Amino acid sequence: MAGVQRTLILPSEGYGDEPKSEADVLLTAAARVQAALPSGWTLKTRTEVGGLDDSTNTYRRADSRLALVREGKIVVTYVVEVKRVLTSNSLLPAINQLLALRSDKSARMRPMLIARYLSSQQQRVLQERGIAYADATGNLRLTSDDPLILLSDRGASADPWRGPGRPTTSLKGLPAAKLVRALADFVPPYSVADLADLAGASLGAAYRLCDYLAGERLLTRVERGPITDVDWPELLRRWSQEARYLDTSTTRGFLEPRGLDNLVEKLGNQTPSQRYAVSGSLATQPYAPYAEARMGLIYAQDPVKIASDLGLRPVETGANVILAAPRSPAVFERTSTWRDVTIVAPSQAVADLLGGPGRNPAEGDYLLGWMKENEDAWRQQLDR
Repeated sequence: MAGVQRTLILPSEGYGDEPKSEADVLLTAAARVQAALPSGWTLKTRTEVGGLDDSTNTYRRADSRLALVREGKIVVTYVVEVKRVLTSNSLLPAINQLLALRSDKSARMRPMLIARYLSSQQQRVLQERGIAYADATGNLRLTSDDPLILLSDRGASADPWRGPGRPTTSLKGLPAAKLVRALADFVPPYSVADLADLAGASLGAAYRLCDYLAGERLLTRVERGPITDVDWPELLRRWSQEARYLDTSTTRGFLEPRGLDNLVEKLGNQTPSQRYAVSGSLATQPYAPYAEARMGLIYAQDPVKIASDLGLRPVETGANVILAAPRSPAVFERTSTWRDVTIVAPSQAVADLLGGPGRNPAEGDYLLGWMKENEDAWRQQLDR
């Protein structure tokens, strides 16, 4: 099997019943490994293998030992730690627990982690640490330098046994919009419950999103404790691509014949008849103008009414104003005033630009650079 790589793609309906115990997980994952082996190779499993915990110098047992056998001879052996459910917060402790099992006696054994399901991010972490893995859906990677072995199979891309209330795997939707904006706008530390309150989202949605973001390395959270750090630049980039305003809002193009500066003057000189907020290029002007704005983006609850108030002409081509009816009220959160005009928060403006058309992404990159250098100017500290 030296240098051989196999890929097995299993249908979603073929994963069977959910493994209810670690023993079930081990048996199912071992069967997946056996099915992936080339002809002439077999898998032997043995449970309750002794090991020495180097941190405490005490004897403990591994969950199992797997051996790849060819022509009746053991080629390579893996010392195994089994977890029924592996969360983002429990991955590193499981890795440390596994590595502690490798005493001098078992130094030639390769470490291996088995779980009911391993996400793509968890698989990457294990691969980076040189740890073999397998899950009950068929995701697996077993390697060895001496002898040279690579066995790589692919199972489910999402947990087939994840029921309601389990971690989300997307930044789309109304709860995500509220929570992403709050994570960007407020400086940690704060608890998940605090985040839910700040965002105006449910506690369950906050926990699900935080679990997902922790697994994606976009958020750091103490186990059963507060959020301590957020990679807000990457989070906003990801959000801008997964939930573009062009996809999540009802939009229509209009023309302001006298240009955007005249649009700003009209907005500033009249009492608005409804809630609105300016985003896009115009919203960068107080912070980091990239160039003269060519396109205005206005969120409004009633775009037709505000278009009438501003004297804008609906057009199919040549628009210099986009009016958007947002599905999420998050666009109206933490707005500010510039030239007597209500503008969105920088976190909203940068996401709209990064996911926008034309030169918008370049404008978004420029604004994001300013935001990184001037966090104190727009991110808020919580009053304690």
